[in-house]
Amino acid sequence: MKQQIRFALSIITTILLISTGCKTTSYSSALKNENADISIEEKMDVISYSFVKRQQVPTFSERASASRGLVFGPLLGTAVSIATNAVKKMIANDRAKYIANYTYGLNDLYFYDQLSLESVFDPVGLQFNGFTLVRTFLNKEGLTDTAFIARFELDTSSASEIINNSIFRLTLKELKLLYSKTKMTKAQQNTINMDIEISFRTSYVNELGQLFDNVELGKFYLLLRKAPMDKNSNGYAEYYDKLKGTRLDGRSFIVPRSFGYYNDMNGNVGKSYSQGAYSISVKVTESATDKFVTKVLSDNSSQIIDMIGTGAKNALSK
Repeated sequence: MKQQIRFALSIITTILLISTGCKTTSYSSALKNENADISIEEKMDVISYSFVKRQQVPTFSERASASRGLVFGPLLGTAVSIATNAVKKMIANDRAKYIANYTYGLNDLYFYDQLSLESVFDPVGLQFNGFTLVRTFLNKEGLTDTAFIARFELDTSSASEIINNSIFRLTLKELKLLYSKTKMTKAQQNTINMDIEISFRTSYVNELGQLFDNVELGKFYLLLRKAPMDKNSNGYAEYYDKLKGTRLDGRSFIVPRSFGYYNDMNGNVGKSYSQGAYSISVKVTESATDKFVTKVLSDNSSQIIDMIGTGAKNALSK
């Protein structure tokens, strides 16, 4: 028993010696009044169909002609995304001190800027151009400060893949990580790991009347390792500059258009395909790799205290 007490006391001494190193850093852990937002970027004719709006739903050949310089009038049925904010946050429990999760969500979006008369995967009028993630908080001065920002955009270098295979990919336009959501101590390295998982989903109906609800179209991943947090450290700017233009792992089908009907300029009802409703959800996971001694002390501190118990008091009094 005395040997166990001596071991426990030595551990306590170690805790006291490194206590200053266990304090959280100035750029990590819980931040007050946090807010996580996602915003969509839409652009007319993302895949280079230049045109001017006209008073009817254009065909693929008409839009292709427009890209060669022919001019049309305004389009019928132009859709602007409602962009309902569906932010959700999932914070890890207290035991997982070195891991933090939070999510973003955006619903009621339209992938195309107008109806189509062609097909369910008609890419003409694609307006999705990317999106931005932002996490903010109130700093000590009571002002809104940015903790994290990431901008993603459609990879237009693979336009032929969009048209031929109905698949699109994403690239990273910019990423800045200033304050981490996870707990970091001064005893740890000033770096974190970050995983970003992006999902695209849709609901639609085909011409046979079959309903497809909340279908996953694809996923993308951006996995960062040892991302520096100290803006004054060597390599900080270089690390994030190198990320620009990174093509994300994964791919997604373009959003299928739901079958329906429309009224033409003469009042006649005809078959058409919708603007392609979809949603985006993003899960961000941050983790700090703590040193072994810090982790051991943190995970076993209660057992160490229990081990000492009354026996330690008796030993100390002798």
